[in-house]
Amino acid sequence: MTNARSHVDRQVPVPPSGRHPHLRPDEGSSIVEAVLVVPVVMLLLLVAVQITLWMHAAQVVQLAASEGDRSARSVGGSPAVGIARVHQVVDGPSSDVTDPSVTVAVLPGDTEVLRVSATALAVLPWLRLPVSASAGGPIQQFRSSE
Repeated sequence: MTNARSHVDRQVPVPPSGRHPHLRPDEGSSIVEAVLVVPVVMLLLLVAVQITLWMHAAQVVQLAASEGDRSARSVGGSPAVGIARVHQVVDGPSSDVTDPSVTVAVLPGDTEVLRVSATALAVLPWLRLPVSASAGGPIQQFRSSE
């Protein structure tokens, strides 16, 4: 029993360099690496999510412009009908856009152009990515043969 006790009481001498002989020189470096790497990885992840939201918002705005243009140019349609259709699409449950604005221009020759612009949802608060789309074409009219 005394042999076990003498083993416990024995202290390991510390060399003059101040390092413990059983510690490796890179002890604790993984924590420092994690502190430096994790924020960069998180920022890259947030940027990837933001780009995905921007791409989705661009598709929603393009769909809204196409649908609004189709409604405005159809027989019995009008610019007001086209704007209402755009707002139906943009205000939908999964639109991912904010601050939509719609302009409709009727050009000479019975041509209509509808423009939709908005801002993609922001994951990063300092980043506001605009999206816009336009669609247009001849207004469909019923003309008699006379």
